[in-house]
Amino acid sequence: MATAVLASAALTTPTVAQELVQQTVVTEVPINLNNFVGQNVFGAAHANLGTVSRVDPYRGVIALTGRYGEYALISMSLLIPDGPSLRAPTLSQGDIKYASDANLRHPGATMAAPHIIVVEPPLG
Repeated sequence: MATAVLASAALTTPTVAQELVQQTVVTEVPINLNNFVGQNVFGAAHANLGTVSRVDPYRGVIALTGRYGEYALISMSLLIPDGPSLRAPTLSQGDIKYASDANLRHPGATMAAPHIIVVEPPLG
């Protein structure tokens, strides 16, 4: 019986690990989105997702023109600044296609992070 319990615990561990990877950390760092217009956005496995074509700094949304004609609106909650470029480590090319299709059906549809963890700066 003890062997069966150990095996079931080992099988549930990867699921928890996969769930943690999908979460996005938001910090209180002001980001000027206008600096990223014309820059490429890199996603999971450093895949080139497309180019930032427009920004709305008041809503925290970028318009991403994909490499294959996609047009998607992406929330800043999915993006991480990486020097002069942006990264979206949880997004793939398929996610951009999905967001583009949603934007065609419902203009203004914006892809946002389903899980957000707010990290407060340390005291002192």
